[in-house]
Formats: sequence, C-alpha cells, structure tokens
Amino acid sequence: MDAGIYKIVFNAIAEGNPSQIEPGEPAQAAAWVRQRIRMKGNDKGREAQYMPQMEAASKAADRAVALYNEGKLEEAKPFALAALKPFGF
Repeated sequence: MDAGIYKIVFNAIAEGNPSQIEPGEPAQAAAWVRQRIRMKGNDKGREAQYMPQMEAASKAADRAVALYNEGKLEEAKPFALAALKPFGF
C-alpha cells in the first residue's frame, strides 16, 4: 500500500465512483494512514513523533470505509475528503 492507492480509494469514494476500488483496498488504505499517526524522521535513532493531522485523517478514513462498506456512499463522501486533506490530494 502506498499513497497512490490511498489517493485512488478515497478519491473514488469522494467522487461516488466505487468502480475504481478493488475488494479489500478500502480497509488497506485505512490501515495505511493509521500507520502514519506516529512517524519516524529520516534521522537514524530519532523517535517516532505524534502527528495529529494523521490521526484526524485516520479517523475520517475509518468512518468513510465503514460507511462505504454499508453502502452509504453519499454519507461517506465528506469523510473521504477529510481523509485526503492532510496529504494535499
């Protein structure tokens, strides 16, 4: 999973176009952003830093995926947009 798939999944939800999404990708995309809540810097030995914008994106992604899985695509759109916001997509 990478940022490109994350962008595709949440753009597809936000645009109401689920045909672009492969089975299992929404859950993988939500898990991918969850991993970014605590990120290490590029320096070796540097401790992971808490990133509140990633936590907000993670919560929005989780909610968008839950609503998408329930078939509530219209309700999922604002959460999908919120999940994309910290990445500038």
